[in-house]
Amino acid sequence: MTLVLRFGPGDAARCRFAVSPLQETMSALLVLNDPRRHGWYLSWLRGIQHVVAEVDLGLLSVAAPVHGHGPDFLWPTPTTALTTIDDDLAQVQATDPHTVAAELAEQASRLDPRTVPADLYRALTGDPTEARDMLVAQQRLAWQTLVAPLWDRIRGLLDADITTRARQLADGGLEGLFANLHPRAVWDSDALLLTGFPHGTVDLRGRGLILVPTAFGWPNLGIGPTDDTSLAPPALVYPMLGAGRLWEPSTRPPAIARLLGAGRASVLTETLIPSTTSSLAQRLDLAPATVSQHLAVLRDAGLVTAQRRGREVLYRQTPLAAALLHSNRGREQP
Repeated sequence: MTLVLRFGPGDAARCRFAVSPLQETMSALLVLNDPRRHGWYLSWLRGIQHVVAEVDLGLLSVAAPVHGHGPDFLWPTPTTALTTIDDDLAQVQATDPHTVAAELAEQASRLDPRTVPADLYRALTGDPTEARDMLVAQQRLAWQTLVAPLWDRIRGLLDADITTRARQLADGGLEGLFANLHPRAVWDSDALLLTGFPHGTVDLRGRGLILVPTAFGWPNLGIGPTDDTSLAPPALVYPMLGAGRLWEPSTRPPAIARLLGAGRASVLTETLIPSTTSSLAQRLDLAPATVSQHLAVLRDAGLVTAQRRGREVLYRQTPLAAALLHSNRGREQP
């Protein structure tokens, strides 16, 4: 089973990257509702169990199936790399009630009413405006509970992925970009072949393609909308590079700490994931002013770089810092 995305004149120029906090939220919800999917999320699952037990995500969990296709309006297509959770939720909130009714009715037809609490089934099949508003409220709650505490780290890795992929696109065109994007995505003669999807062909018709890296979606590949009559460009959701770093415990290399000082070494180690000053301060339990001073010294020494993203500045290790930290680990004694 293969879905073919056909690129025509202008489509390559309209390919762009975007991020979606809501995409991460919905993917995290799927992991929460099916913990056996991927073993490497176990540490995250253990950390949120006590919080999740106190929130109501019932209708959203019923509306978003763990397997198979769900309502498209719950997964809006992001438009830029600066998309916020408010941007995403505003798109869901603006969905026409007729669309909500049709997509929720289709989802309800896949369910066995005997396995779904009666009040949730009634909410799913009742007034579409009320259902939409309730789903938006639960999406916001899911964001605050599941993803927001990790968002700075996730966002740093998403930005790092986009930087790497953009370089691949610049150096090798679409063929170079898709060569290592995902095993189920193969570039062939002005078409992108996506295996494991229902057979069909989507003509991009100058709409281009939006590429959306994800942390919680690993190792899956997603695509939508695939309606050939849609005016919106399809979004291809793929696992970001280095997703495993999210779950790695912070380390403080002893030798580097002796050279730089414990605080500065901790800041340098944490910038493996591109991060803001406030994010580093929160993760390391240091004052923002202290982190800012450490970053200034590390930047002057050529160990971190600063890159502006909207109103924020992200700091990340340079190749020199990465080599220094890697060499240091190799010399540490057990």
